[in-house]
Amino acid sequence: MVSGCWRTAARQTALLVGLMTFAFFGGPSSVEARQLGALVSPGRLSQPHATLEGIRSCDKCHEAGQRVTAAKCLSCHTPIADRLRAKRGVHRAVQGDCVTCHAEHQGTAGELRPFTTAGFDHAREAGYPLDGLHAPLAAKCASCHKTRSYLGVSTSCASCHTDTHKGALGNRCETCHTTKTPFKQVSQGFDHSRAAFPLAGAHQKVACESCHKNQQFKGVAFATCASCHRDPHAPKQTESCATCHTVATWRTRRFDHARTKFALKGEHQTTACVACHVRPALQVTPKYDTCAACHTDPHRGRFKQDCASCHNEQSFAKAPFDHATTPFPLTGKHGPATCVACHTNLTRVAVRTGRPGPAPTVDFGALKKDCVSCHADTHQGDLGATCETCHSTERFAVTTYAHRTPGAFFEGAHMPVACAKCHAPSGTARVPVLARIAAPPAPAGRAPAVPPGPLANAHFTATPRTCVTCHADVHLGQVAQTCESCHSVALAKFAVAPTFDHARTTFPLGGKHGPVACVKCHERQAQAFPAGPGTATRLTGLATTCVSCHQDVHLGQFGPTGQRCETCHTDQAFKLTTYTHRNRAQATFFVGAHTKAACSACHTPATGQFAGGRGTAVRYAIDTACTSCHRDVHNGALGPKCADCHRLDRIAARQVLPSALALGGGAR
Repeated sequence: MVSGCWRTAARQTALLVGLMTFAFFGGPSSVEARQLGALVSPGRLSQPHATLEGIRSCDKCHEAGQRVTAAKCLSCHTPIADRLRAKRGVHRAVQGDCVTCHAEHQGTAGELRPFTTAGFDHAREAGYPLDGLHAPLAAKCASCHKTRSYLGVSTSCASCHTDTHKGALGNRCETCHTTKTPFKQVSQGFDHSRAAFPLAGAHQKVACESCHKNQQFKGVAFATCASCHRDPHAPKQTESCATCHTVATWRTRRFDHARTKFALKGEHQTTACVACHVRPALQVTPKYDTCAACHTDPHRGRFKQDCASCHNEQSFAKAPFDHATTPFPLTGKHGPATCVACHTNLTRVAVRTGRPGPAPTVDFGALKKDCVSCHADTHQGDLGATCETCHSTERFAVTTYAHRTPGAFFEGAHMPVACAKCHAPSGTARVPVLARIAAPPAPAGRAPAVPPGPLANAHFTATPRTCVTCHADVHLGQVAQTCESCHSVALAKFAVAPTFDHARTTFPLGGKHGPVACVKCHERQAQAFPAGPGTATRLTGLATTCVSCHQDVHLGQFGPTGQRCETCHTDQAFKLTTYTHRNRAQATFFVGAHTKAACSACHTPATGQFAGGRGTAVRYAIDTACTSCHRDVHNGALGPKCADCHRLDRIAARQVLPSALALGGGAR
């Protein structure tokens, strides 16, 4: 429609210019001019431009020979010109002619400002967001813009809303109000922390009108609690209410009792105020110098010191009493013992405390300190009453005990032996070992019930120390019962001591016999022994001849038994290194060169039949004739008696008599 109007205006431009010239240079009268203007006008002007109607006013908007220009429009609409230069508002980015958007000659009801509310960003374009309860106004511009101009409309709340505070709170309504909450419901969204008196605790639930009477929001007194609350204390207190009260709840009391002469600790902190303050605390001060001022003394004056010596406020019934302050300190296993384990009357007192009646009497005195007053004597007086000689409170069972009787008997392998191995019960009867401190007290006149132990009814005095009392005789009666003569408790399994002297036996060990292991001669045998048949190491009845242990390498050449080996051999070295022939009948034979001859030169091994049997052995019984060893160079011509010519006591074996040399004889 706008473009069609301008096409019509363009076609009539020439005619319009001519008519205007005619009118200027002596045209018709004003009435005639109006008639002429109505004739040539493309249409009537809109209501804002109605004063420009008529042919005489065409040049107010139209350039001569040209269309309507922006300069003509802005010459009248100066506020728009200012916005264009400042590049703000809806015209901040407009370029070109005004008639592109604003078309005239559409009649008095024509709209010069074509505009749709859909998609219009009021916050960006106008600088005033329409949010919250203002949001529905985005489609109703006329609700705020009463004139055809959108310029100059105030954004202050008072321009639309009546100030019910009549300026008392200033003109910044947004300090308290928002567009999200209706004015009548401002208390729901108002952040009182922004005010001079933030609301905390029970104050948050108080209705606004309780403090802001008659809509008075400024100048409300709040410096002290008395500004709103009546002081219920009589006489009146000068201290601040916050000393005892808090805003959490009007009835909450937060009194710092430490500011008084009696600070509340432990169980006293949970005690209700009225338990002590029977009358108002600000009128009467209760007594507090001793515990008996509030608590009944169950000890009936037995303890002269104040209760604080044993009890404290943490737990009146289970006070951490230091028993070391008494003549009987609790150490070791006694430490965790409950009071009623020894002070048995406390158990009966505890039962009565829940019943109506006078307060019970709790007596901690008149207890004995000796062990048997609580513990059963398993030794039945055998060791006396000084139990601490062997036992301690760290552990009632004896784990280690050092025998105070000196001697090697309690050393070595005997040291780790359990007590019960030696101190065995003398009968089958079993009695309690040690009474447990934590066990419930026994009825009057009866010993505490305790479990039996491994040393029940055992004897510790006059215990025999002979080996056979505890150890079996592994030798089955071959030797006397003085085991310590050979064995030592310092060695594992009571082995034979290295200091054992075999010289005390019938067969002293010398030379090569010394390092020989015992088992080489003393073997285990299964047979009858002095103590009866069985298997044991043979210690007695052993043969002492050499052939009982050593083989006869001579095969009986020196007798049927060969029991005189020591004639030639010694235990220092069994191998024969030197030997002196002692046969007197052959004294003339062992002279001269024969004395230097090696034994093996005459005594050579031979295989044959000997006195001890057939075999191979060095033959010691040999023929002493010269020809048994020397070759007869005379071939028997001079007979078998070589000594007739040869002498063994000469310098050399081959030296002969002069008479023999004449005969040409010689020796081998």
